[in-house]
Amino acid sequence: MTIDRPDGTVPLVVDEVEVGCLTEAWLERVLEAPTPFERTGNGPVRLMPALATFAGRSAALAAWADAARMRWDVPGWRDERVVIRDERDGRPLAGIERALLRPLGLLLRSVQACAYATGPDGPRLWIARRAEHKPVDPGRLDALVAGGIAGFDTPWSTLLRECAEEAGIPAELAGRARSAGTLELCVPAVDDGVPVVHRERVELHDLELPPGFEPVPADGEHAELFAMRPAEALASIEAGGWTRDGAQATLALLHRLGWLA
Repeated sequence: MTIDRPDGTVPLVVDEVEVGCLTEAWLERVLEAPTPFERTGNGPVRLMPALATFAGRSAALAAWADAARMRWDVPGWRDERVVIRDERDGRPLAGIERALLRPLGLLLRSVQACAYATGPDGPRLWIARRAEHKPVDPGRLDALVAGGIAGFDTPWSTLLRECAEEAGIPAELAGRARSAGTLELCVPAVDDGVPVVHRERVELHDLELPPGFEPVPADGEHAELFAMRPAEALASIEAGGWTRDGAQATLALLHRLGWLA
């Protein structure tokens, strides 16, 4: 199995499974000794085959990640492990610090909830403005709730947690969210001036909130939360200033609800 990847990148393989892709800058870095990665000729970069278990691979990647952080000041460090999986069957291959996903072109699995309310004065969409300290897309507009799936957490438990942490939405209300499909992203990006690859699979959800309920930014991930009329949201998306996935998910919601007259 191969993955979609931008031109000019080199495949990254773990246990004979292609899981990521490397830009030229990060290709040089991952092969700089000491490293658990190897490459033969112009072939793919491989995590050394001698690392034959989930625990062994995860330990080797953790040690390398700590060294990489010291060498190159990896932005967005979270002390949060995510699981690299075989896309064919979901088999867990290794765990790695989330900040290394974009440098290694690894897939981030995430959840997102587009929230809205309808009342006597018409429909409203609840929008978030990301905090300026966020390492990715600081200050941009986004769907109300979004978060990466850490470790062996499930998408649903992640959604409930993120609803509570990012918007103060209790579990009994967040539990009304409806699945709305998935969004796949694979785009070149830049972190601190260094080219990387952003790959993400977003599980989308629609969440209708009671008209009188006002979300509150609870964990510092968002600078502010506010409501927009559908036409205002559309105009702001067309003007730019949104995250790529937030804009696409919000447009899809507007289409589903028939609010793009």
